[in-house]
Amino acid sequence: MEKAPEVVDSLTLRFVGEEEDGTELHELRAAHVAEVLQGVVELASDFSKAGAFGDGPSAEVLVRPAQEGSFLMEVVRLTEDYPVLSAAALSLPPSLSTILFWATKSIRAAPSDFEYLENGNVKVTWQDNTVSEVPRDAWSELNKRKRRRKKQLRQIMAPLSDKRVSSIEVGAQDPPAPDEKVPQVEADFVLGKPDYDAARPEDEVEETSSVFETEAQMSAIDFDNADKWRVRTKEANRSATVKDDDFLGRISNSLAIRKSDIFRLKIREDVTVKNGRSRTEWTVVEVLSHRRAAHDDDS
Repeated sequence: MEKAPEVVDSLTLRFVGEEEDGTELHELRAAHVAEVLQGVVELASDFSKAGAFGDGPSAEVLVRPAQEGSFLMEVVRLTEDYPVLSAAALSLPPSLSTILFWATKSIRAAPSDFEYLENGNVKVTWQDNTVSEVPRDAWSELNKRKRRRKKQLRQIMAPLSDKRVSSIEVGAQDPPAPDEKVPQVEADFVLGKPDYDAARPEDEVEETSSVFETEAQMSAIDFDNADKWRVRTKEANRSATVKDDDFLGRISNSLAIRKSDIFRLKIREDVTVKNGRSRTEWTVVEVLSHRRAAHDDDS
């Protein structure tokens, strides 16, 4: 007879808040719910692979329906073959709720000190002067992939970006009976707006630089400020800084130029991408040649 999957862990998230009419919060944005589940699945997967839940196989994460009267989400970890702990085992593996607590703790009160204990755990002293005893595998994972971890926590706390949601009560116990109109969840800890803000991702900045040659016209010329020129090519019309000292010297010595003049330019293009938004800057490194447009009268 096939053995039924066993629930090895249960995480409850109760989203607390009020609707605009003052009634208790009873719905969330679908996009936020999707982010919460994605964040929980990725968090559980990372710590499972690191061995933080013990030596058993990775467990499948499932979600149970929200209960009426509030927005309560229950996430369970199931496994087909969960190992039986021997009598020699010093402690049960941490719950997903505990992992979430340590992860959020690490971003709002980073560790100030830690000590490896003889029982295989790590004694962690946080900057708020509280202490946790963390299994070594979980401690190792807490110190990896910090950008990814912030992303996961930001997803789990996504509903806090909604002004209707004031906090998230996190628990590890079984949810109340289905026939209870308003579930009463005894939270292990509560996450609020400051926790959501602390999970804000660090600026992702990517900088690239390239040099190219092109024909162009100077669509705007500032003889007093080399940073305020404007260069127009067939592809773009962009502000530019002129760094060719020889050319600037000829300008100061009364070199006459017109907007219609055609220049052969060596340009350095610097592109900065920050959080998906890009900024491009041009610097005229060298003016290779300069001629009048064909229709200009040089007389």
